[in-house]
Amino acid sequence: MANMVIEDGKFVLSQEITGAGTLTKTLQTQNKFVDKNIEIVTITPAGTLGVDSSSVEGTSNVSILGTASSSQPASGAYVKVSGSATVGVTNAGWLDTTDSQDVTAADVYYPLTNATFAVSGPSVQSVAEGYVAAGQTLGTVASGAQTITGGEMSTTDSSTALASNGLSNGTTEDATKKIALSQTKAANTYELETSGSATVARAAVTKQVTTAGYFAEDSTAQTAIAAGTQSVTAAPAKYYVAQSTLSASSVDSSAVSQTVTIGAGYYHEARTVTINPMAAATVAPNVANTGIGTYFDAGTSADNDVSLTPRYSVTSAGYVATQTNTAGTPEYYKIKTSTLTKGTTTVSGTSASRGIASWTTGWVEADSISAAAFKNSATSGKTYVDISATTDAPVLVAGDYLYIDAGYTDDLKISLAKLVPDGSDVKGHSEYILSGHSAYDNDGTLVAGSIQTYDGSFVVA
Repeated sequence: MANMVIEDGKFVLSQEITGAGTLTKTLQTQNKFVDKNIEIVTITPAGTLGVDSSSVEGTSNVSILGTASSSQPASGAYVKVSGSATVGVTNAGWLDTTDSQDVTAADVYYPLTNATFAVSGPSVQSVAEGYVAAGQTLGTVASGAQTITGGEMSTTDSSTALASNGLSNGTTEDATKKIALSQTKAANTYELETSGSATVARAAVTKQVTTAGYFAEDSTAQTAIAAGTQSVTAAPAKYYVAQSTLSASSVDSSAVSQTVTIGAGYYHEARTVTINPMAAATVAPNVANTGIGTYFDAGTSADNDVSLTPRYSVTSAGYVATQTNTAGTPEYYKIKTSTLTKGTTTVSGTSASRGIASWTTGWVEADSISAAAFKNSATSGKTYVDISATTDAPVLVAGDYLYIDAGYTDDLKISLAKLVPDGSDVKGHSEYILSGHSAYDNDGTLVAGSIQTYDGSFVVA
């Protein structure tokens, strides 16, 4: 068995490629640790390029190309066709992307046949296919003629009007609730005046080409029919709206009904009717709450535990005569005392019913619950509930933590197998680990490695 050469801290194998085929090298590294990089050096000879063959040819699907010549025509239009060639490999070997081979092929020139044209009605048609040079006159089109008429303006009827449609609710109008409009001017009326409107129409402007042919270009826009305007006036119409009135601007409140009448019509600003007040009556509650502040805090109508209702009330709205306060029957309340119970955990299959601390409703005396302690050995005299096989014992995530939410806990224990993250495949496989090292499996058992280090030897097949 031969050994590879060690250069610059690497295993090096050199070989030269002498021809086509497959060369296979086998390195005996199975079930061994390789402690150096392996480098294989391949030597490839250089190749060369050469000209194989070349040709030049031009074709067309229409008869516009003349006889081919190796020299440029002295006059007229022509097509130049450049040559092409094939490059071949003259010596086998490596070819780099920068390698190249110059190839020269003689150019070929084809003269172009000239096209001819004739005028037929509005069209200029080709007679013979071929090349057309720039600036050539192909045919002459006769001049045409056109007429433009119309564009007169006229005035239609005009009118003015004002109507009251009714009271709107935002969508429709109630026609029974219209503003009363009158065309007679009178005292205490508001005057409205309409303005006139009219429609001005222009006759159609028409264009007709009377003789087909060529039209000369205009250097600027030309006016065919001059622009025009038509003024229209309409006599204004006046309408009048009655002014609304009040029968009184103030009334005194009393035990009998009072009436203020608002007359029909419109008023230009807001008006106020004042209701003069009566003398206010005095009403006093009769509730004593001595000592309440010691055992209760102030609450609201939406957040309270105890509600005390005054014994004096007004049963109907209106004027209140003088009343004498009357004391009601007192009510007494005794504060309840709360008791605390500490629960214990029970296990059934993979489920754990966790023990919780609970207390009854009532007054709570000052006390405390000791913080839970974390240990790696049992405390003498304590009985621990094993919850390792339940879903309440989490399997840890690699690189993460064991998270403990605040709360009461009784005496519990969880096995090391649940505290080692799952995902390891080394259980029963020491051959997965390098000799001299070890790792924990999913059950929390330490597994020692047995993989040996590669010594650098190989066999050439």
